[in-house]
Amino acid sequence: MRKRAIILSGIAAVALSLGAVSAPASAADAAVAAETPALLLSGVWTKKSFKSSGTWEIFSEGDKTFIKLSADFKTRKAPDLKIFMSPLAAQNANGRNATQGSRLIAPLTSNEGEQIYLIPDSVDLASFKSILIHCQAYAKLWSAANIR
Repeated sequence: MRKRAIILSGIAAVALSLGAVSAPASAADAAVAAETPALLLSGVWTKKSFKSSGTWEIFSEGDKTFIKLSADFKTRKAPDLKIFMSPLAAQNANGRNATQGSRLIAPLTSNEGEQIYLIPDSVDLASFKSILIHCQAYAKLWSAANIR
């Protein structure tokens, strides 16, 4: 029995010195790291027609990119609020030009609370300067935030 313990100890020592034992843990760590969300951008809302409170984040997870509104997000209700990515800086966006050259991300599902929206793969973040919350039915820009 003692001989077997010594042989196993010797095999374990060789495996450790060659990195064989730690390789599976590193591979598992790499897989977990690939699935861990990576924060790309974040900020606060600027009032345009109405105040929106809370923060926003753009993050990637795997090969997908998302916009997340914080748990303390809150804005005034409206019938047609949507999130857009705009090529305009927040200070230059208004209700009349909010959708010009912009990309619709999604209708806002609620006027408060945490929400996460998938940014389509075809959206190149480098092409946009701001995120907008816009009431498209009434051409009223609620809030905006610069991303650059």
